[in-house]
Amino acid sequence: MTAHVAKDLLLGKIMTMRRATLVLSGGGTKGAFQVGAEQVLREQGGFEWERVFGVSVGALNGALLAQGEYQRLLDVWRTIRQEDVYRKVWWPVIAWRLAALRKTGIYDARALRKTIEKHVAGRPFKIPLYVGRVSLTSGAYEVVNSESPDILDAVWHSATMPVIWEPVGTGAWVDGGLRNVTPLGDALDHNPPPTALVVINCSPDQPEPAEPPKDIIAAAKRAINDIATNEIMVSDVREFVRINQLVRQARTKGFTLDKDDGTPYHDYDITVIQPRIPLGDTLDFSRELIEQRLEAGRAAAREFLSARS
Repeated sequence: MTAHVAKDLLLGKIMTMRRATLVLSGGGTKGAFQVGAEQVLREQGGFEWERVFGVSVGALNGALLAQGEYQRLLDVWRTIRQEDVYRKVWWPVIAWRLAALRKTGIYDARALRKTIEKHVAGRPFKIPLYVGRVSLTSGAYEVVNSESPDILDAVWHSATMPVIWEPVGTGAWVDGGLRNVTPLGDALDHNPPPTALVVINCSPDQPEPAEPPKDIIAAAKRAINDIATNEIMVSDVREFVRINQLVRQARTKGFTLDKDDGTPYHDYDITVIQPRIPLGDTLDFSRELIEQRLEAGRAAAREFLSARS
């Protein structure tokens, strides 16, 4: 390859690069969908992330993406086991934990913390990461960025589903998705504002059908992780898209819509990618299902790129 051709190819790559802020929702092991979709958007669509916002599994995925550890992230999903996140115990042990020990979660979350340490600790962040967590003591939602010495703990907190796992620390920190399943607002509040927005959700517009829950754990997962979080996510995205369209319509007609503080609203180029097919149980770690989720994400991203070309 001549230097002239190499230069032309490099310039072509730069010309087609699409800078955007990446927003990753919660969704448990359905987060494999995000990894497949992000891979295609970056490798085939030319997307370059200026920063990453994530909650729950989106915080876990976002940490490795912000470090540029793309292959490591794929490897994690292809090898992860349930034991790397939580260890199942017999019902008598659960009853003892809840009644005798007065634990506030069914499972111990220390396995998840060890997994985060193994794959994230000690590696620099190449682009800014922002993760959301909720305190059960204050009820407040807090955003922690990758410059904070608390970032690894914050990723852990953000991925700690309430009821399923014990809240962490004196702040009783839990999953940021409890209040903000898709952290769009965090991305919009950032200064400077996003060049463009790409949101990758782990669930479709409607909750996926499921069998009646057989025990309290299944009922908790279904109520909190599937139905409640799905409604928050859909409402957040739908409301933003609606307002974004109104702001864009006003701008094309020569009007400006202002916020309460007098500053103008801006409309954004936003892409929302989410599954069209059911992805299964939120805490299902089966190899076959995770591979299906990875491929479902790739397919959804390819469909988007094809429609835009």
